[in-house]
Amino acid sequence: MNSSLPETAVPQTDFAALADAAWPALERARVGAWQVRFAEGVTRRANSAWPAGGEADASPGALAAVESAYRERGLPPLFQLSGNDGAVRQRLIGRGYRVADETLVLAASVAPLFDTSTDAAVELADEPSAEWLAVWWAVDGRGGDAELDVARRILTGVPALYAGLRVDGAVVSVARLALVGGGWGGLYTVATLPDHRRRGYSERVVRALLAAGAARGVRDAWLQVLASNSGAIALYSRVGFTEAGRYSYLVGRLAVPPAGACRA
Repeated sequence: MNSSLPETAVPQTDFAALADAAWPALERARVGAWQVRFAEGVTRRANSAWPAGGEADASPGALAAVESAYRERGLPPLFQLSGNDGAVRQRLIGRGYRVADETLVLAASVAPLFDTSTDAAVELADEPSAEWLAVWWAVDGRGGDAELDVARRILTGVPALYAGLRVDGAVVSVARLALVGGGWGGLYTVATLPDHRRRGYSERVVRALLAAGAARGVRDAWLQVLASNSGAIALYSRVGFTEAGRYSYLVGRLAVPPAGACRA
């Protein structure tokens, strides 16, 4: 654990709850012990179920109820599970689910790492501009204008800061810091256009954004990054982030499997 992190910050922090607030689904409901989230299929984070506020319910009835909630909306059932949810993970695998997107949760204490100096090339705003959205969507987007509109509604569903680094008159690197309260900020959508990579732009955007967050009262920050993304992990390590947890998704079939095709 990073020595810059307060000793009590990470063990007492529910990062799944922070992320749920920072990347808010357009619709949500409780199905037993599960919080189910829907956003027209745009991003796994906003279209998955997680065990909010307690242990995951691995009973066949509870899992079937979650599955029905997604299939009724034309979405494949999707569960977000941490490393502590081994029982439900094995139950889902037995029902034919596949594991996807192992993700690291990284955290850092902001104040000791960032000063209030400014990077003149980095622009900050409280709303994502069309140019900002275009850069992010060009790197991470999946879909067309309709999906981008859903993504914009997710992004703006909670107060946030948006940073964009401009080179030769055009924004080429972006990031978002969700302001969820309690001194925490969530770092999301770090993206640099392919032709402008390996020039340190993402690190400049991240540092400027966290400095701006510190000025808004952010004391600690977290982010999520795919465990396979070694380049991004190296970037965040340079900035001061270290691992605080991990999770993955369990992806089910859109259609109900035939009787006897899976084990409960």
